[in-house]
Amino acid sequence: MATPADLPPSWRDHLDRSAEVPHVPGPDEPAYYVPIGAFQGDLYRRNAFAAHTVVEVDALVARLAVRTSQTVVDIGCGDGRHLRELASRGVDGVGVDVSTELIAAARAAAAELDGDGVGDLRFVVGDARDLGRVDGPPGPSDGVPRGTADVAWSLCQGGFGTSPVSDPAILAGLAACVRAGGWVVLTAFHAVFAARHLVDGDAFDPVHLTHHQRAEVRGPDDSRATFDLWTAAYTVRDLVRLAGDAGLQVVDIVGCEPGRYDGTGVALDDPELLLIARRP
Repeated sequence: MATPADLPPSWRDHLDRSAEVPHVPGPDEPAYYVPIGAFQGDLYRRNAFAAHTVVEVDALVARLAVRTSQTVVDIGCGDGRHLRELASRGVDGVGVDVSTELIAAARAAAAELDGDGVGDLRFVVGDARDLGRVDGPPGPSDGVPRGTADVAWSLCQGGFGTSPVSDPAILAGLAACVRAGGWVVLTAFHAVFAARHLVDGDAFDPVHLTHHQRAEVRGPDDSRATFDLWTAAYTVRDLVRLAGDAGLQVVDIVGCEPGRYDGTGVALDDPELLLIARRP
């Protein structure tokens, strides 16, 4: 019996015409975000979505009742912006990102934090797809908490969302990081919104619910480069199923977008979904 993964893609452009899209990287191919992170490095902070760190952390701390001296693992942490804000509130953190350059930026920025009551931070170069492979050989992701963290999250498609093929492994990795009763949180592209709001140059595959775009990224000295981005998109039902497959209990799923993590319910025009789950 065929599964959706066995079916060929059906890429459509913003006018619902057939579109040509480069091959979506598979689970064993290099993460496509590596060259983007190398190009941006410590300029990651200039991304528009990075302007909302404080209000996002405010909302997540309130939802999860995060407390001083708890530990949060951030998968696909970028330059560590969320963990730095948490550290300023006395929360410990471990950040994981596939980009060596982004981890270097995270470590440099964390070194500037000082004062009493600042949480401990550690940053690790690692592939989010490998974190759930607890029986695999040691690698760059060694040192990431397994079964002990209070919270593990992946926000802004930093880890989860980069491939519909790889996302189950990433969610399994998030689940593996937390203790019993710990929280797993992620944001995901909302498939309904993505299909409704394609723009010229974008494409959407309604078979595998994957969005493709060519994105211009700013680098050093105002240099610019264009990269292919493939982002998996989800319905609420998809996320409930994936969370269950990872052994998690879904507590809530709400609509969200950068800077708005305190919403309730899901609307057709919510750009993203925020999943909040617990490990039994």
